[in-house]
Amino acid sequence: MTSQQVYIDHLLLQFNQEQFENIPSWISDNFTVINGGVHTGGLSQNKLIVFRDGTYLELYNWITKPEDWRKRLPGDFALTALDPISAEASRERIVDALENKPGDGKVGLTYSPPQNGGRKNAEGVDIRWKIVKAQYSQKASTPPDEFYPRGRTDAPFFCHDLTPRKRRVTFDLPSVTQHPSGVTGIERIEVLVPRDGLRSYTDLYTSIVGAFPQQHEGGVEFQLAAPGVEGFSGTLRVRVAETAADEQFLREKGVGISSLVLRSETGGPLNFPIVDYLQ
Repeated sequence: MTSQQVYIDHLLLQFNQEQFENIPSWISDNFTVINGGVHTGGLSQNKLIVFRDGTYLELYNWITKPEDWRKRLPGDFALTALDPISAEASRERIVDALENKPGDGKVGLTYSPPQNGGRKNAEGVDIRWKIVKAQYSQKASTPPDEFYPRGRTDAPFFCHDLTPRKRRVTFDLPSVTQHPSGVTGIERIEVLVPRDGLRSYTDLYTSIVGAFPQQHEGGVEFQLAAPGVEGFSGTLRVRVAETAADEQFLREKGVGISSLVLRSETGGPLNFPIVDYLQ
């Protein structure tokens, strides 16, 4: 397998209008929140929590919510590849791995051709990127529909910068990345899968990440880098449902990201309760 070329990019958290206009105090007390801007087309907007390691949380809000809003969202979290690797080259690598070995774990997944995206920031400056979205199908090991109450969100999307990354993610500005909680980046993203789905999703994520995982209690872990730091900085853990709470999560939110742990320089890891923002 080729050397790993995948980095953590961001998580997409959905905020209703009230939450977006009046950010919950537990967030504003712990994080510096900045205005992102309005996306191309004018249907949605965002605010950002940017970390020193070059990753971020996107607080996403529909200005005008279309009927097909679920199909318009690319997924719950994004990975990326950095220049000079293009969105097209990144997709080609992943699709090749999904179609050969390790494969897609027979859960039914490939990636669609890159789509242009963009927004204007608070200063009116254009920011442009390309999105590579997961494209799902039904295969032998696809979990039953009951495991996808929100539709399928069991794989990440990819976000590739066309304009300089620091224009989209201003992780070089201390005024943006200094947080009251001392958080400096993403330590762990956890993906929850059914009890009999670990082998399938291990193969799937091995193809997506482009590296083999390490065994971990109840699952596997992939080491990932972040765009703003050298070397590996976080992990992506694929874990099987083991408790009643896990099973409830799968029924209510489905297979996919279930936990986010942030790294803090002033204390222990901080668990961000993302479940409230997965719609």
